[in-house]
Amino acid sequence: MSIWTWLLNPSGLTAHGFCLNWAPGLVGLHVGSDALIGASYLSIPLVLASFARQRRDLRYGWALYLFVAFIVACGATHLFSILTLWSPAYGVEGLIKAVTAILSVVTAAILWPLLPKLVALPSPTQLEEANAKLSTTVAELLDTSLLLKSSEAKIRTINLELERRVAEQTAELQTANQQLTSALEERRSIMQALVASEETFRTGFESAAVGKVHTDPKTALILRANKAFASMLGYEPEELVGRSGKDLIWPEDFADTQKEHQRLLAGEISAYVLEKRYLHRDGHPIWGRVSWSTARDIDSGEPTLSISVVENIEVEHRSRLALEAAKRELEAVVEERTMALAQRDILLREVYHRVKNNLQIIDSFLVMQARRLTDPAARDALLNLRRRVFALGLVHHQLMGSQNLRTFDVAPYLKELSGNILEGYSDRGITLSVEAAPMDVGLDFAIPLGLLVTELVTNSLKHAFPDGAGNISVSLQRGEDGEVALIVADDGQGQGQDGPESPRSTPGLGTSIIAGLVAQLRGTMTMGSEIGTRAEIRVASPVLS
Repeated sequence: MSIWTWLLNPSGLTAHGFCLNWAPGLVGLHVGSDALIGASYLSIPLVLASFARQRRDLRYGWALYLFVAFIVACGATHLFSILTLWSPAYGVEGLIKAVTAILSVVTAAILWPLLPKLVALPSPTQLEEANAKLSTTVAELLDTSLLLKSSEAKIRTINLELERRVAEQTAELQTANQQLTSALEERRSIMQALVASEETFRTGFESAAVGKVHTDPKTALILRANKAFASMLGYEPEELVGRSGKDLIWPEDFADTQKEHQRLLAGEISAYVLEKRYLHRDGHPIWGRVSWSTARDIDSGEPTLSISVVENIEVEHRSRLALEAAKRELEAVVEERTMALAQRDILLREVYHRVKNNLQIIDSFLVMQARRLTDPAARDALLNLRRRVFALGLVHHQLMGSQNLRTFDVAPYLKELSGNILEGYSDRGITLSVEAAPMDVGLDFAIPLGLLVTELVTNSLKHAFPDGAGNISVSLQRGEDGEVALIVADDGQGQGQDGPESPRSTPGLGTSIIAGLVAQLRGTMTMGSEIGTRAEIRVASPVLS
């Protein structure tokens, strides 16, 4: 067996951890304890070695170094105990313990003979007492030898100190005198400023245009009142001093005043403004607007003075009452006018309804009369008149159904009007289309517009389609320039193609009516006959009043 095997693993032994069955708690306990002991053993020699280097005067310093070697060896044994938990280096551990044993024996053998000598060494306390006695003796000798020499110096020092103190006290007296003079001057200035401030306050308080009152917050007694407040209630200012503020408030308004004042004194609010009635000297109420606040003690926060500013609003209150009365009268007038307008609307609807009914009666008479006529020209004339009457009646029917009784949308009106005109020609295969933009119009615009459409569509139905079939279109659009364009066009026989005797080329009643209606609308009309006949009337946009 080699020396290394004997040192690190003699006879194939197992590590010490197997003896503990590798129990984590036991292993941790041994490792932690040995580690702390070893660390402590290794730190103590550092302190002792440092102490030995710093104290070169020690008589037995070599013994201290021997003790250091012993402690280091003890620490090493504990550290190797940790190693043998995992490695069976029992040979190395034994050598270290042998070294530790030798150092222990040598240290013990040396320390016992040194013990009497160490005990005989004077302790720090003994050394301090000896040094103190020696210092006392030396000090007494020095004091005795220097006492005479210092006496004269002390006398000179005392004289100099007395002179210095006299000079300092003289300077202090002069400074104090100057400060006193300055303080008196400052006090005089402050008093003058207070007098001026009091005079300014008194002047402002007395000459204020609104009432000002100071009262005691605890007793509610008036401490001061100005001329404006006293005159408002019919008193002199001195007559109000000492009176309770409650006596000057209209009884019915006292509860509200008391409630707000209690909140003010409790600190819930910093100020309040209230309109209330005051009691005049002769017994009638005076309306005032009071702004109330309090002055408080800086330290305790308790109210020390109640300050109120009272504005006479009697005239304002009367004006307000007059305004409310006028408002009620105005509301009554508005209600009366509203009812009158409602009655007017009812009457207007009734007028429209009756006009429509009367026109329907006329329409019925015209139909009955046309059936009795044998002359075709006379019958056509009556039927044309009937269409014009229908156009008038349809306008009143639309107005009767509108909300404002003044305007209605012209698009549905033109579609219904054109459909009625086409009813008498439904068996001829003629189609009629209406394209009208939504547009609100009034009576003055709708009647001539409806009559124009009636005349132009009737003219196309009579003369444009001798063979019976064809198409007629009605368009009403608003241009970008604001003008309104009415276009009635057909794809039938153009104007003048029937010869010189054609009804479309011979001026008649319908032509005169169309011209008059265009003039009534202050518009212009152009006719075209490239493909059929196309009539375009341009008028200004309707103005709604």
